[in-house]
Amino acid sequence: MKSTTQFKLNPVNDLALKHAGEMSVKDICAQYGISEKQIRAAARYRGISLAFDKTVATKKLWTDQEIRQLHVLSITHTSAAIAQRLGRTEHSVKGKAYLLGIHFMKVGENNPLAKHSNHDIELCRQLNEEGLRPFQIAEKMEIEISHLCRVLKFEARYREIGVMA
Repeated sequence: MKSTTQFKLNPVNDLALKHAGEMSVKDICAQYGISEKQIRAAARYRGISLAFDKTVATKKLWTDQEIRQLHVLSITHTSAAIAQRLGRTEHSVKGKAYLLGIHFMKVGENNPLAKHSNHDIELCRQLNEEGLRPFQIAEKMEIEISHLCRVLKFEARYREIGVMA
């Protein structure tokens, strides 16, 4: 419930608020003998910030080389690994990647769930073009026939590795 009492101007509060940002609220209250509630209300009424000892983060601009590295590393590395390598925060890396349209989705043999190398997949497609039947290729390459059919129809492993958007 909002207070219905009118805020009273107090010269002690005015003196105390001159130290806003230079001293902590507790130190101001101790020095002037007023309560935290009172000093906070006075600051709010006057629109004065009581923030003290807050480090202001400055944004580090992205260089062209860092952006190129982000493009290249996003294919094989996680955002956390890239952040560590570039000396930035993970949020910074993810934000820049989002702005550039870079995705950290791993494709092909870079995907941790990939069972076959890009070379094997390409070999399967070449054998299919030469006329071998899918079940023969699956048996020869020791790949499940269902997965091989999806690969040959480009329903699986269809993205080219190393192509930047």
